[in-house]
Amino acid sequence: MWQQRWWALLALVLVLGCGDAADAPDPDAAVTGDCPTAEIMFTQATGCTNDGSVEFCIPDGNAALIARLETYESAISCAPGGGRAGCLATPNLLLCFYPTGFPQQCEALHGAMLDHTWQNMCAIAALPEVTAIVHTILE
Repeated sequence: MWQQRWWALLALVLVLGCGDAADAPDPDAAVTGDCPTAEIMFTQATGCTNDGSVEFCIPDGNAALIARLETYESAISCAPGGGRAGCLATPNLLLCFYPTGFPQQCEALHGAMLDHTWQNMCAIAALPEVTAIVHTILE
């Protein structure tokens, strides 16, 4: 008899999960339905038509923000500079590059962004510190 109850309890735990944590929204989850496209200066279809990355500015000295960005893409790099994002126009900004390589982030060389890459763009654009994401075009 106790074995039947044990299996029933185990099945219930497996079906329902282990508490309220499953019900709580994940604040770090990638944005899927509400993408702030006004901050992204390209579409998913044209996201990889660049010279190997997209770029944006963030405030200098914000280690927590850099760590958060690296959860989206570990190869993001940030350093002083202006770039096409215009980071030198405001003091104390870093220029950040998000790589757009094939096949990791893009469907093809100079093609569309993969869904997970686009979701990362949406999540980064939703950060209050990021005002625009633009193509990197080396001239």
